Amino acid sequence: MVVTYILSCIIIKTKPCKYFQLNSPWFNLDKGVFSKLDLNSMFPEQWRLDIDILDDGFYPTQYPVWLKPEWGENADGVYCARNEAEYRQLKAKILKSDRPYLVQRSATGKREFEIFSVWESPDSAQPATFSITEAKNQDDCHPVNGIYNRHTSYHDLTGQLDPDLQSGILENIEGIGRFPISRLCLRAQAIESIAKGDFQIIEINLFTPMPIHLLDSRYTNRERWSMIRKLIMPLAMATRNRNLTLAEKPVYTLMTLNQLRYRLKSSAS
Repeated sequence: MVVTYILSCIIIKTKPCKYFQLNSPWFNLDKGVFSKLDLNSMFPEQWRLDIDILDDGFYPTQYPVWLKPEWGENADGVYCARNEAEYRQLKAKILKSDRPYLVQRSATGKREFEIFSVWESPDSAQPATFSITEAKNQDDCHPVNGIYNRHTSYHDLTGQLDPDLQSGILENIEGIGRFPISRLCLRAQAIESIAKGDFQIIEINLFTPMPIHLLDSRYTNRERWSMIRKLIMPLAMATRNRNLTLAEKPVYTLMTLNQLRYRLKSSAS
């Protein structure tokens, strides 16, 4: 996927390294991360989950809650506290790491969906690439779904959407914000609920959002390769069409340094 992207950028005469400037307007330069706290505050209130900074004096008023790093690494370091005893135990462990953590209220929807999109330009009428994938997990009622959880499976639902349903979903996710590339994670009772605006946002990935529908085990390698080719050129076009008037930020450098610093601290402890 990376090689295809680089080649596509060369073909249309744009620099592949500018990929990291696509979502730079939402990058917190002071913290050096795409802060979950910042991003959560910009979500429309009706879809937003309560989120607080984890510190020694904070205790939730209801359970379960999710404890997660202020920036993500494919669900690494995310925990679910189902009661106060679990919360106290996890909090004591996390506070020793000196890594910024957040506490998020649990969503009420029974099903978890990942919506991936790429917009070729700020003026596009609709995304050039769009997919909606359901993350399933039969092993746990409050799973930490992710690519490293062997009980998580992904099921691409994009082909099942009729035009009206897809239009309703697109209208709502555009109301959250138009990001050149993103993967939005949310919970709802059903896929139809998303089109009706009845859902809650868990988080949004703006750093390196993988098109998670490629992990659907029903696809052959040939089909995955075909999907990669279709999504990579729009991503290269989005890179070329980014807003050139914005000051660039050292997104990749700061994110890499932050990840390295806390991994070293973790291994040392």
